[in-house]
Amino acid sequence: MITSNGPSGFLPVDKPAGITSFDVIRELRRQLKIKKLGHSGVLDKPATGVLVVGANRATRLFELFNGFEKGYTAEIWFGLSTNTDDLSGELTATGESNAPTQADVERVLAEYTGTIDQIPPAFSLTKIGGKELYRYALEGEEVEAQPKRVTVLSTEVLDYDTDIAPADAIAADSKLAEDAGNLPRLSRLRINIRCVGGVYVRSLARDIGADLGTCGALGRLVRTQVGPFALADALSLSDVAMHVGTGREPAELFLPLGAIAPEESQIRLDPTQLSMVRNGRSIRRFKHHLPPTAEKGGDLVYGMDPGNDLAVILTVGDVNQHGLVELKPAKVLT
Repeated sequence: MITSNGPSGFLPVDKPAGITSFDVIRELRRQLKIKKLGHSGVLDKPATGVLVVGANRATRLFELFNGFEKGYTAEIWFGLSTNTDDLSGELTATGESNAPTQADVERVLAEYTGTIDQIPPAFSLTKIGGKELYRYALEGEEVEAQPKRVTVLSTEVLDYDTDIAPADAIAADSKLAEDAGNLPRLSRLRINIRCVGGVYVRSLARDIGADLGTCGALGRLVRTQVGPFALADALSLSDVAMHVGTGREPAELFLPLGAIAPEESQIRLDPTQLSMVRNGRSIRRFKHHLPPTAEKGGDLVYGMDPGNDLAVILTVGDVNQHGLVELKPAKVLT
């Protein structure tokens, strides 16, 4: 029986390729017997890497993840494009046989650093009129998706190889396999990407290819970081199964709510202050007793309980004539 109670916290999972993000949630519900599980952001079915799963009260903190830095290692193939903008789709065009030079690749990559506008892939979960784009695509209906503004903090070239046989890029069981003989020699770029928010890496591959005068499609994609959660700390589904199979408590797998609270933005709350914020009341502190990150109205402060876990997220408000800063409870977690 799946229960609605249990631990509240975060479980970074190393999502395998070939299943959806919701498949991961479904499997964890089965293994852990916890009903209220969610994830902080979708990874496409072919992608792997960090999927942050939250249990119970942790799911209320996912809105903060939009501001977290994310890291990816991406493989971009030049010389072909598909209807899904990655190698899982159907061929739509081929590029020039002459490969872009590495100098040209690095020049174009630089143009995709900073704040940019992206058109979502046709096969994506982005909604128009309450309906996901991929549903329109499956029905053969063309719709015009609006650009989304995103921030790419940096891109780093790991390696760039040219003159690659298509058969070395395309899986034998993919939709592209039957077209491999008609494809030109391909080029492969591997990059690290640091970004904020929901960057469409498939759109990056498509658009960078177009700007290089060829075609581009995303190959392997690994999410290496989501805020404080790194791939090195993520557990596989088999790790979770082994933990549960040995009779250990599921709660031991979860990191506390405070895992998302930067130490430099924390304050400790005493029982009286905890009681006040639980009742929706503000508390006050002198400016010099606040974290250095609490500089202006609207800044976030993380209120920690006596057990050193996250109890409430506070926002900086007004300062009175005595220099006391109002801290308003924005999200109470206890």
